[in-house]
Amino acid sequence: MSVVAVAQDQLAEQQPGTLFAYPMAPDTCSTLESRCNYIITHFWDNYDISKPISDDAAFERTFRDFVDFFRYGHRNVVQGAVRDLVNKAQSNTANLQKLGEVAERALYGTEAEYWSDEVYVAFAKSLASCKQLPRDVRDHYADQLARINTVQVGSVLDFEYVGLDGLKHRLSEKSDTALVVLFLDDSTDSMIGRLRLSTDVALNGLLNGGNMQLVCLSVNKYSADWASTAAGYADNWTIGCGENLARDLDLRAFPCCYLLDDQHTILSKSMSVESLMQAVNPVF
Repeated sequence: MSVVAVAQDQLAEQQPGTLFAYPMAPDTCSTLESRCNYIITHFWDNYDISKPISDDAAFERTFRDFVDFFRYGHRNVVQGAVRDLVNKAQSNTANLQKLGEVAERALYGTEAEYWSDEVYVAFAKSLASCKQLPRDVRDHYADQLARINTVQVGSVLDFEYVGLDGLKHRLSEKSDTALVVLFLDDSTDSMIGRLRLSTDVALNGLLNGGNMQLVCLSVNKYSADWASTAAGYADNWTIGCGENLARDLDLRAFPCCYLLDDQHTILSKSMSVESLMQAVNPVF
């Protein structure tokens, strides 16, 4: 058996603070993917999610272990296992709501170690359509679904923002090159991320060589004081703001980066500054 397979079997054993012993793939599953597919499919076999969840922390740890296998399993197997889990949880509205909260943290929010719109949508759809849940809970997931559907990888991104001149502009005014869109809020993390990008040698090489453009957008309302400060960000950036950007777009943590091709098709979204720097440095 390979070292990787042994490691997967060790992970499949019950971990401290989880709810049950995880399934172990049989020897007939000879590849990493097949072993993970087996574990994903049978992960919840020994747990009745229709019964009240007595230990929220253990449930979340167990769910996050479940998600850890997704990156190695087949897409269809993952989707099938998620649908099965959601369907079973629908028999207990309180459990369904807890499952949604845990899934949001593990698959969508700032605490997620594995971001996956495709997987998370199955949870969000179920909660948004469950009439037994409070209206504000349903609206929360419906809003997330709307943002995810508006800005998907492979779709064209265009929206309105306010420039340093106080006038309205559209992202589509930028053309002919790849495009980085950097979204910032007022946090220290955003300030540090902005400074890191402004001094990155590879990124500046692409910008100054005309191979890429960067649009830096604050998610706040335009003001003369903001414009005066933002004018000094970087000479080779386009600077703007928009008070509705965080509401309308899928921005999960700040700073948040989108990478677009020369047709404004989204290549990657919700990227960290570190991920963007890793993406552009090999190109340079």
